[in-house]
Amino acid sequence: MNQSAQLDANAYHVLLVSDANYSAFLATTIVSILKNAAPEDRLVFHIVDSGLTQADRDSVEKLKEIRDFERIFYQPDLQKYLHVFCDDIQTFPVVVNHRLFAPSFLPESLDKIIYMDVDVVVLDSLRGLWNVDPGEAILAAIHDPNIRLSHRRAIGLDDDYKYFNSGVIVMNLKKWREVNATDEMLKIAAEIKENIDFPDQDVLNVYCARHAHTLAPKEWNVHPRDYREGETKLLHFMGSRQRCPHLDILYSYAAETPYRALPMQGLAYRINRGVQRAFCNTLCFFFFPRKIRRAIRRRFNLR
Repeated sequence: MNQSAQLDANAYHVLLVSDANYSAFLATTIVSILKNAAPEDRLVFHIVDSGLTQADRDSVEKLKEIRDFERIFYQPDLQKYLHVFCDDIQTFPVVVNHRLFAPSFLPESLDKIIYMDVDVVVLDSLRGLWNVDPGEAILAAIHDPNIRLSHRRAIGLDDDYKYFNSGVIVMNLKKWREVNATDEMLKIAAEIKENIDFPDQDVLNVYCARHAHTLAPKEWNVHPRDYREGETKLLHFMGSRQRCPHLDILYSYAAETPYRALPMQGLAYRINRGVQRAFCNTLCFFFFPRKIRRAIRRRFNLR
C-alpha cells in the first residue's frame, strides 16, 4: 500500500478497483474526471490494485500531465477479513468484491468516499455527487428501474423498494464502520445466495432495504441509451459495452490516456466477443430453464 501521510479533508475522494485487464478503462475514467473537474476541485484517487502491472501504475502517473491529483494504491489481503464469513460462503464470489470491504482497508480518518466502476465516464465536476449527503444511511446511490421484479422478489425485496445500481455510490464510511455493516452483509450473502444475480449489488440492496439508503440524483448514473446532452453527469457503460450507444464519448476519453484506445476497440476483441455471443446463444437455445440461460449469459458477460 502506498498511502499519503495526510489525507486532504477538503478533496473529493474516489475509490476505483482494477486489474491489468481493465487498466485502460481505469485510466479512461480518471481522464474523464480530470477533464471535467472545476478549477478549484482537489482530487484523491484511492485505487485498489487487483493485478495492475508497473506499466499500468506508470500510466496513472502520466495522467498528472492533464492536471495534478493525489493517488493511493491498495493491495488489500481479503483473507484477513474472512473471519466474519459464515462457513458456507467462504468461497462465494462476493468475497472478492472489494466494495464490501472498503471501510476495513481505507484509512480510518476517511469518513466518506465516492465509489465508481471503471466502465464509467464522468461529464461534470464531482462536486454535485460529493455533496449528496447519505445522512444516517451507509450509502447514497441511484435507483435502477430496470431490474426485473421477479429477481427483486426472489431476494426478498418489496415491490415498491427502490433497487439501486452499485456501480456508483457515495459511501458513508463512518456510519458503515459504526454499525459493522459488512458483517451483516456477509450473513445476507449466505441467506440469499441461491438467488443472487449481482453479488455485491444484491447484498447491498437487501441490507439497505432492511435499514436505509439515500437516493442520489439519477443523472449521476446513466446508461448510454438514456443519455441526455447537457443533463447527464455520468455515463455508465454497463452490460454488453460494445453494443452501447454513444461509444464515441467513451472512446474520446480513452484516446487521451497512454493506452490511446480500449481493448474493445480492437478487431480481435470484436471477433472473440462475436464468437462468444454465438456460442452463448446456441447454448441458450437448447437450455430452456431460465436459471440455466441466465447462468450462461453471466458466464460470458452477455446479460
